[in-house]
Amino acid sequence: MRSRTAAAWLVLAACSNATETQQLGNVKLLTETQRLVATLRSDTIGVATMRPPGSKVSVLERQVIIIGPADAKLLAERGDPAVLDDLLPLLDDPARAWAAEVVFAKLTQSDGKTIDVYMTRPDQWWKTFGPSARSHRQRWLDEHRGRLVWNVKSRVFEVK
Repeated sequence: MRSRTAAAWLVLAACSNATETQQLGNVKLLTETQRLVATLRSDTIGVATMRPPGSKVSVLERQVIIIGPADAKLLAERGDPAVLDDLLPLLDDPARAWAAEVVFAKLTQSDGKTIDVYMTRPDQWWKTFGPSARSHRQRWLDEHRGRLVWNVKSRVFEVK
């Protein structure tokens, strides 16, 4: 089984630009986006916030910056709107929800202040927002999905 799994990862690396999950025998091949999403964990995500670039005065809203791990940073820079849908199921898992929320907030420039308030105590975020996090993000995505445009320079989705 090990050699088959290793072969699957080799094939995965060769087709990392694939947009759909593929099958090799009994081994499910993940897209690169799915692989990156699978690595997200709340206990390893590193996050910081700052005021939006160009702000000359203090503002309430914050820009989210993912500082690690490397896979989380890569995920947040893909420009693939499917990432947002792939994050939704993670919001139901207490061990992964905070990481999903951080990436979603970074990609969409929404709820940055919430990340700022809870980044040193994500367990409190879960107690406060966890039960409704998925429905909140699903609603946001449903309202904005058709108007999301990737800004290559700032590496975020903008609503047009």
